[in-house]
Amino acid sequence: MRSLRAFALLAVVSLLGAAPATGTPVTIDVILPLTGGQAFSGAIHAQTIGVYERYVNANGGINGRPVHFDIHDDKSSPLVDVQLTNQIVAAKAPVLLGSSYQAGCLAESPILGNSTVAYCLSPGLNPKQANIFSAAVSTNYIVPAIYKFMRDRGYKKIAVITSIDATGQSHDVLSQVTMDRPDFKNMSIVAYEHFSPADLSVSAQIARIKSQNPQGIVVVATGNAFATVLRSMHDTGLDIPVITSAVNMNENELKQYEPFLPKELVFNSTLFYARPQDRKGAVRAAVDEFYAGYKMAGINPSPEATSWDPAKIVVAALRALGPAATGEQVAAYIAGLHDFAGSSGLYDFRTGDHHGLSDADIVWVKYEPDTAAKFVPVSKPGGAPL
Repeated sequence: MRSLRAFALLAVVSLLGAAPATGTPVTIDVILPLTGGQAFSGAIHAQTIGVYERYVNANGGINGRPVHFDIHDDKSSPLVDVQLTNQIVAAKAPVLLGSSYQAGCLAESPILGNSTVAYCLSPGLNPKQANIFSAAVSTNYIVPAIYKFMRDRGYKKIAVITSIDATGQSHDVLSQVTMDRPDFKNMSIVAYEHFSPADLSVSAQIARIKSQNPQGIVVVATGNAFATVLRSMHDTGLDIPVITSAVNMNENELKQYEPFLPKELVFNSTLFYARPQDRKGAVRAAVDEFYAGYKMAGINPSPEATSWDPAKIVVAALRALGPAATGEQVAAYIAGLHDFAGSSGLYDFRTGDHHGLSDADIVWVKYEPDTAAKFVPVSKPGGAPL
């Protein structure tokens, strides 16, 4: 039997020249918010998983059988996540992808037991359970990387505004730990504000921030809440660089925000945006595969297409173990996986971080709507400013 390392190194080339998959599909359950407040995120992940399904089935599927990702709508409700997860676990499914927002994944976690692997598509979840994994780079890396990027740009006075949901609360804790470090002694948070995602205006918070003359602002909010912050900044006359999450890299949404966008809007993103800087090696091959999948589908990849790699990792597990693998076997496979090249970086789950990535896999990009690319790297892989 090949080693896990061998399977990982062959993850890209194993698809080359494979015949299209035929026969009875291998079904993998997916929970996503296709409606409700988190639907903007769910739509991106649904599209990404659909693109991957088409690509992998054109290249052999799982040991010759096609893959079908069966997507269930959780309606952006943790209560629905509980209901759907109970059904999937009761059916003894070995693996589940989703949901794509932190509160949904938190609702699923206590139900899973040991028989079903869950691969959360939100970077905000930092699981310790042996059978739960999370997509993209962990917020444990992202939050310190935000402040490091701003520090390395020369900012000494910064502001933060966060929503009071689970993601915002996590940022609060990590922000405090980061700013207490000696290497941030020359930078300070001069204003730290909070708001509810349901608020229609944050003008009072932005006015207090503006009075402190920060050089940049960290915005921890998504969807309509993110738009609320940007609109209030515009109305208050605060036009400073905004640093925010990749979840807000939604081109259709940003087009709607153009009347009140700041001059500089920067996002933490993934290595597939550093394609020109990564000229060779397994990760470059995996990134090329990612773009080939989207070319086959006839669409451009979304900036938040981070569900490609979780789908690929789960398929790699079922290829190695067979479609009849148990959840316990899939969990053990992923936990031992290393040197696995994906579009977001080189995965190594042996560290105990159930994301498999680190701050070395972060790239910062700037929104430039007048360019063909729309999102342009402003850092090297690892986050050092260009």
